[in-house]
Amino acid sequence: MRICERFTVSSAGPSVSICIPTYNYCQYLPDALDSALTQEFTDLEIVVVDNCSNDGTPELVESYGRKDSRIVFHRNSRNLGMAANFNRSVELARGKYVKFLCADDVLEKDCVRKMVDVLDSQPDVTLVACRRSVFDKNKRKIRTMGYSNKPFLRSGQQVTRDCYFKGNLIGEPSAVLFRRADFVTGFDQEYHQVLDLELWFRILENGRFVFLAETLCGIRQHESSGTANNLRAGKVAADKVRLFENYAYKPYLRGSWTERMIWDLRMMYGGYRAAVAGVAAGGLDRATKALYYPILFGKIVIPIAVALAAHRSK
Repeated sequence: MRICERFTVSSAGPSVSICIPTYNYCQYLPDALDSALTQEFTDLEIVVVDNCSNDGTPELVESYGRKDSRIVFHRNSRNLGMAANFNRSVELARGKYVKFLCADDVLEKDCVRKMVDVLDSQPDVTLVACRRSVFDKNKRKIRTMGYSNKPFLRSGQQVTRDCYFKGNLIGEPSAVLFRRADFVTGFDQEYHQVLDLELWFRILENGRFVFLAETLCGIRQHESSGTANNLRAGKVAADKVRLFENYAYKPYLRGSWTERMIWDLRMMYGGYRAAVAGVAAGGLDRATKALYYPILFGKIVIPIAVALAAHRSK
């Protein structure tokens, strides 16, 4: 088995690198590869980085690579973990722009073209995102999601503020495009669930954001997804604590009284859910480290939540 293979080598890099980090997603990977290969924008490479899968992923990608020379395949010598595998895919990329495509997601055929048009025409825009559809493991559409029903251009710091207090309105890695030069240190491996949002924050700190209201990608929901696993392991609440510690006191994230209350209520709800599920011992206690109003919640809300969690666990 060849550890690293580039099916084609060119002295000049492509405009776009579609990066597909994967681990044991062989059953979904054909859909992702097909959607990447049928893009209207063709000046691209498709970088597939396999994190030591044992489900036939290498053979599948090699079969695709024999048919299309734009595919680049790399297999890690050991499992690096999700964040490091995502970072590795960008290290191997040669494109000016990076388009992540999670191995269980898909792109609409005009996705890359429309996103590239934005960054080509607006140098001060550092991140572009789109509306996305959500579908299940059987490819049945569940709903669509997006920052807004209308397209817009907005400052990066305002978008960061929106997402910090309200949740990830920008979307998953498959929903964005950015310049490879802005990737810098890549995904922070200290995060598990909001590692994408934290990267978007850094990319947007000195740039602007464009949202395309068209549905240009699809996100697959299934029980073995990383999001589902992180929720079960209580890692989502831990990530929010870390996000608070790293960002809460930036000047543009101090927030209004209402926004701070919304954050605290979200933290308490997440900690309560973890406690009820029994997946994160001490989750409510840890959540108090990421509150704007710890006295209010520590003396009133948390004792009630703990009592309710204890009652439900009986």
